[in-house]
Amino acid sequence: NDGYLPEAMVNFLALLGWAPDGETTIMSGDELVERFTLERVSSSPAQFDYAKLDWINGLYMRALPPDEFAHCLVVWLGKQGYDWDAELVRKAAPLVQEKISRLGEFPAFAGFLFHDVAVSVDGQADVVLAARDALAAVEPFRAEAIEAALRGVLERLGLKPRQGFQPIRVAVTGS
Repeated sequence: NDGYLPEAMVNFLALLGWAPDGETTIMSGDELVERFTLERVSSSPAQFDYAKLDWINGLYMRALPPDEFAHCLVVWLGKQGYDWDAELVRKAAPLVQEKISRLGEFPAFAGFLFHDVAVSVDGQADVVLAARDALAAVEPFRAEAIEAALRGVLERLGLKPRQGFQPIRVAVTGS
C-alpha cells in the first residue's frame, strides 16, 4: 500500500540476515537464487530498516523505463482509490521518477496537478502577483524561460531566491 515495487521488496527481504559478500546490495531474483548460501546467513537478528528499503526501492524505480514507471504509478493510484486522469499521471511521471522513493509519495509530491490549490502566502502576495504577471508573458513556456522570468522578478523586488521562490512554490503547489 505504501508503493514498494515487488522486486525491490524481495531484494530487501533477501538481505535481512544474509549478504552475498558484504558489499552487493542490488540483485535480480535470479542472482539472489544463484548466490544464496546458508553459510552467509547471519546468526544475529535482522534489522528492518525502512530508510534502506526506501533507498533500494528508489533505485529500482529510477531503473525502470519511463513508460513502465508511469504504468506502475497509474496502477498503484487506481488501487489506492485515486481517480486521477491517467494521461496526466503519465505526463507527470518523468518529473518525479528521480525524486521519489515510493509510489506512495506521488500524491503528496504531485497531487497539486490533480486538484485546485487553496493557500495563503502570508504577506508575500507582491512576489506571487509579480510572478503571475511575468509568467503570463513567457513564450515559449519552457523551464529556462520560466526560470529567467522568475529570477527577473526577484531581482526587481530585491529578493534572494530563497525569499522569493518559496512563496511562489507554495502558491503553485500548496506546499
